[in-house]
Amino acid sequence: MTPATPFRDFALHSDDAWNLVCSVEAVGPDLLCRVHGGDTHIGAVALAEWAGGRACAEYLVADGHREDRIAIHSAHQLCGASHRRVVCVAGLHFDGITMAEIDAISQSAFDLTSQAARQVADRRLQADTTASELFERITKRSDGSVREIESFLATPWTTLVDTHGPAAARSSAKHFGGRVGIFAPLYLSNACQNNCVYCGFRRSARFQRSTLSTQDSVREAAFLAAKGFRVLDLVTGEVSTDRFVDYVGDVTRAILENTDIDAVNLNIGSLSLKQYERLRAAGATGYHLYQESYDPDVYFGVHESGGKRDMASRLAGLHRAIDAGFEKVGFGLLLGLGPPAVELARMIGHADVIRTDAPNVTIGFSLPRIRPVDKGCSYEPEAMISDADFMKCMLFLRLRFPDAHLTVTTRERRELRDALLPIGITKVSAEVSTSPGGYTHSVETETGQFPISDRRTLDEMKWAIVSADLIPVLWA
Repeated sequence: MTPATPFRDFALHSDDAWNLVCSVEAVGPDLLCRVHGGDTHIGAVALAEWAGGRACAEYLVADGHREDRIAIHSAHQLCGASHRRVVCVAGLHFDGITMAEIDAISQSAFDLTSQAARQVADRRLQADTTASELFERITKRSDGSVREIESFLATPWTTLVDTHGPAAARSSAKHFGGRVGIFAPLYLSNACQNNCVYCGFRRSARFQRSTLSTQDSVREAAFLAAKGFRVLDLVTGEVSTDRFVDYVGDVTRAILENTDIDAVNLNIGSLSLKQYERLRAAGATGYHLYQESYDPDVYFGVHESGGKRDMASRLAGLHRAIDAGFEKVGFGLLLGLGPPAVELARMIGHADVIRTDAPNVTIGFSLPRIRPVDKGCSYEPEAMISDADFMKCMLFLRLRFPDAHLTVTTRERRELRDALLPIGITKVSAEVSTSPGGYTHSVETETGQFPISDRRTLDEMKWAIVSADLIPVLWA
């Protein structure tokens, strides 16, 4: 299939004494890669075809030459990155070098072509995103809302509350009867395949990873059920293997069968349709999949590696969850990654698309803000989102979607969460741990996903809701 956007040729040079060159250029729908160094020549040629979801390579080597491994590696890497047919021509020749130097040159070539493959993969993923029908539908629905949201955010909070607050409260009361659900997140694992620069679970973070056994997961759930919780959000780092997904399914089934928990929602990342179907069959009814950012440039900048880099697939993840039978889906932004008006408008556009395609599905929103996670995390957002802008975003969502759930987590201070309750917040967490095993061991370790700002107990959260003339509920 011919790509939606033209391929831009490029060349990379190794940053060492060998000054190797790896160039990649389009030949119609295919790619031609050249890896050269020293006296330029043709030492080996490899052809890789993309078929059945994998790259398959064949090669030819000129007599007396050793570049076959370089040619095969380059063709295979670039084919897997581009999903196109790739021919790689490798030719490297340096006089009077030792075997150790030959190994160093080969490693330099491997590193260079891996860099080229990463660049090609990035281009393909971004092109797949912007060319996708879903992204086009989202942007078409959202573009007209950006100025409206910008104007809303520019208005003083007191003016907005006086003008729109009563309407928001009435709409929430109409659809939810003044009820505010209280849930607990249960973190099963801090293992993750992704390297997201803002997250405490990122793959590059150095700490001991842990995954609860099914027995320990049930123990944690039973502990929370004994406190009165009846709804859990099971949360993990993102590991998209069948084995891990089946583990989450086993835990879900065991919790529902062996504790007083009535409903389980999942927040474990973007999956395939068949994986979603297995989780739905295990008894989970809700699925949260936070896009984090709808701006491709921002998105690819903060998701450095892992399956989460496939933005187009993640955008379509909620559609797959709905197709698998999930009855409730949750949208989310990580506020602070991109311009809030644009990000909010696109999330709203995404929700409008879902509403059009699946009108009977219950939707909800959460807007976590970036928080410092650990000393090793050097990422700093260009602009932090103020309390006032955060509250305005939540109010805009309530007015725009009177019947959608709005969640405010313990990332936010108690004073801010209390101030938001009267405008129609319908879900809050309480007594939270973001570490696997953190409830029964009562220890918050460095493996938490983010710092907790509101540490109120379940009873204290109930009282805060009652004090706002609302009704705390613990059922689904």
